[in-house]
Amino acid sequence: MVVTPPYKHYLEEKLLLALLHHGALEEYWRMSMGGPDFELLRNTVAPTYILDPRPVPPHAEISGFRYRGGTIRNWRDIASGTQKERRLVLKPSGFSPLAWGSRGVVVGHDVSSEEWGEAVNRALGAFATTPYVIQPYADSAVTQAEYIDRDGSARSMEARVRLCPYYFVREGRAVLAGILSSACPKDKKLIHGMSDAVMAPCTVRD
Repeated sequence: MVVTPPYKHYLEEKLLLALLHHGALEEYWRMSMGGPDFELLRNTVAPTYILDPRPVPPHAEISGFRYRGGTIRNWRDIASGTQKERRLVLKPSGFSPLAWGSRGVVVGHDVSSEEWGEAVNRALGAFATTPYVIQPYADSAVTQAEYIDRDGSARSMEARVRLCPYYFVREGRAVLAGILSSACPKDKKLIHGMSDAVMAPCTVRD
């Protein structure tokens, strides 16, 4: 089978996001992209951690992650907790049937403690084939979305919006080609191209 353009695995690997927030790499990023650009990128990308089941030595800790006010050395420690402590999101990384349409995403405070524990253990068990990342959950802003319904009538709804920029590489530089917005009803915690979503192109204004 020939695919044109070819798959770009680095656009699918959420694992790469974890490198941006790793303390050992901070100096490298600052030198490579400059302080202001690094701070902008780090403030834009949610803190991301890789759910790696391998044991951490007693004298070490999982870099940067805090749970219940302290550090942890084993991801199984987060398999329990109150609803407030479970404001975390599990996401599969890479090319996987679970990695699109939010199929494999689990929001900790949106499921029972038993379901969350099972999801954490399942993610750790899948590390060799479908690694997972974990991020703190953040509420998105609610805005008004207007659309034409199937019956031709104009409607509006309160929605949470995801913006997906698309770039083309021209003469070695990434150039913004367009932006797709996906507006989902505000009661949806996971924003993607669902049947209830309003999907539309955007323009950039100076």
